[in-house]
Amino acid sequence: MHFLENVAVLGAAIQSSTSGVWIAENAIDRGLQQLYTGCSSTLRQTNPWWRLDLYDIYSVNRVVITNRNDCCAEQINGTEIRIGNSLENNGNNNPICAVIPAIPAGESYSYSCGGMEGRYVNLIIPGDMKLLTMCEVKVYGEGPCLKKTFVKIQFKSSNDLTNPTMRGNVLKQ
Repeated sequence: MHFLENVAVLGAAIQSSTSGVWIAENAIDRGLQQLYTGCSSTLRQTNPWWRLDLYDIYSVNRVVITNRNDCCAEQINGTEIRIGNSLENNGNNNPICAVIPAIPAGESYSYSCGGMEGRYVNLIIPGDMKLLTMCEVKVYGEGPCLKKTFVKIQFKSSNDLTNPTMRGNVLKQ
């Protein structure tokens, strides 16, 4: 079986707020440290979020989340995994890949995203007085994906553009 690369380590993480030394980058440090300094955590707030910027658009097959090992494993319950290209509402309006019902303390659970394309991977817990904590986020996908862009150009030419050779010559100019 072919496993795709963890592209999370290529990106940069930020979060809506930071509790102590629990900075956003701790969740993409390649480690599975579930002690106090190895995880990321927001403050208790309304709709706390964490966002990974992959810098390019990737086709995301799965996201693996590792929960904290010390206490409070239930704090991750209800977290939405969102993937997309928009920064509207800090990226939290992007399409949902999955909702995390629960992850036992210290465990890593994998969520299939079926090739959703996006530059941003967000985790958000909707609601008041919520706290978002996780110890590792891994994103497995392919990319960067190339997006096709079409440009329509209008120009005047006295040449016969129905002739393929002439059309090619004019476009080269």
